[in-house]
Amino acid sequence: MSSETLTDAARSFADDVVRQMLQAVGIGQDALTGGDVLTQSFEDLGLDSLARVEMASRIQDRFGVDVEEELTGDTSPAELQRLVNTRLDTKA
Repeated sequence: MSSETLTDAARSFADDVVRQMLQAVGIGQDALTGGDVLTQSFEDLGLDSLARVEMASRIQDRFGVDVEEELTGDTSPAELQRLVNTRLDTKA
């Protein structure tokens, strides 16, 4: 595997990274193993605005992408994932 491929993979906001961030802001392991955790809204997952700001901060730190303004209670982790990956693609 080339270093370019590794760099591309490291810059991708993949499912496992999304799940790690969700766990870091308070989603339990049981919920993370459920199939629909990525498609539920942050509100339905029980994440408040502070948890969303924490996720946005972690994304900014790790990927250099600012998404704080776009995160609402109605946003799902899958929508956030698409947004981050689109912005990463645009930056490349």
